[in-house]
Amino acid sequence: MAYIIENAHVLKGEKRKDVCLLIEGNRISSSRASFKMYNHLRMDAGNYIMTPCHVLLDFNLPLTSTFEQRKAYYLENFIKKGCTTVLTSVRITREKQLSSEIKKIHSALLDCPLDYVIGVKIPTTLLTSNFIRKCKREKVPVIFVEVTSAAELVKIPWGWVKEAMFPYNCPLVPIFQNPDKRLKRLWIEMMDSANLPSLKEEVQESHPLDRTVLEKIGIFPKKSNLHDGGEVSYNFYLKDSETVKMVESELFTKHNSCLLITMHKGKIIRAGKQVSYRPGYGEYVEIKTPSFYQSLT
Repeated sequence: MAYIIENAHVLKGEKRKDVCLLIEGNRISSSRASFKMYNHLRMDAGNYIMTPCHVLLDFNLPLTSTFEQRKAYYLENFIKKGCTTVLTSVRITREKQLSSEIKKIHSALLDCPLDYVIGVKIPTTLLTSNFIRKCKREKVPVIFVEVTSAAELVKIPWGWVKEAMFPYNCPLVPIFQNPDKRLKRLWIEMMDSANLPSLKEEVQESHPLDRTVLEKIGIFPKKSNLHDGGEVSYNFYLKDSETVKMVESELFTKHNSCLLITMHKGKIIRAGKQVSYRPGYGEYVEIKTPSFYQSLT
């Protein structure tokens, strides 16, 4: 069924834009100032702040817990917070583990209610040309690197790593094992010197991934996207004197109580206090090319 969302106050990051959205099937067919000549059913969104659904990082999904424990975890940590996509990872310590561990996590996520993206988490000793090529074959969109010391970073043949990454170019993301600022500066210097696809900072768990991170990994524009052609997944927050002035991250952290509606791929999974749990509704999000889309701002 086609319908129009009118007077939508769409908030993306720090920018808000008032538009009308034409919905056809489970896709946003078009967005513009108005659709006056259309006779479709109309929904007035003037009382809400509309955002894309959030994407959160979580390294510790309860994959081996009971169904009831998993359900409670997904509801409290994701669905009730307006998150419909999770970025997670498998931890690898030996090259030969990669394929089998990825198969295991795929099986464990078959009943997941969220869409999911799977990366890998490794010690620096695994940053070799051979391992990178294996990640490329498995379409691993992000490699989290546990950084312990400067000596480890200096030993890595970064030129070979870069060569092995091409053309898939999945980004390297640091996980610093200690708060040494010099170690963080060295990571940045290494990434800049070798011109490697990477993030300069750690990614915070349980907090919405910002646009630059989503683009770098390749999750955007597939997810967290309210653009023409994007899927119908969004949040409605109650608009009041406070929320209308907030950026997207503030709505998540300070005004989660104002979240009233969550739509996931055309299905309402939250309406007020009523939350719908759909085991297996989540899908694996395959990233064909990380960093393929990068906005100018």
